[in-house]
Amino acid sequence: MQLLNKENIIKNQVDTIEQFKVLAYLKNQFNIDEINLYLLDRFTIKLVDKNNNIGYFKYNSKTKSVDFYEKNIKNKEREIKKWN
Repeated sequence: MQLLNKENIIKNQVDTIEQFKVLAYLKNQFNIDEINLYLLDRFTIKLVDKNNNIGYFKYNSKTKSVDFYEKNIKNKEREIKKWN
């Protein structure tokens, strides 16, 4: 899991096209100065707000939209940590 710094966010520096689409969505929906963003996998960005609320935003290639998950992806996050 990689934290995106403000420069990464401004310059849209992510690893995949799917992450780019999620980042564009998040930049339109949220005040970027009030959140932290983490690259979780090639489709998903984890958002943590100033109150430590967590949300997962994943690009859905079938519907061509960004889906929100509150808790469903935490197991995937644990799997990623285990392998790092």
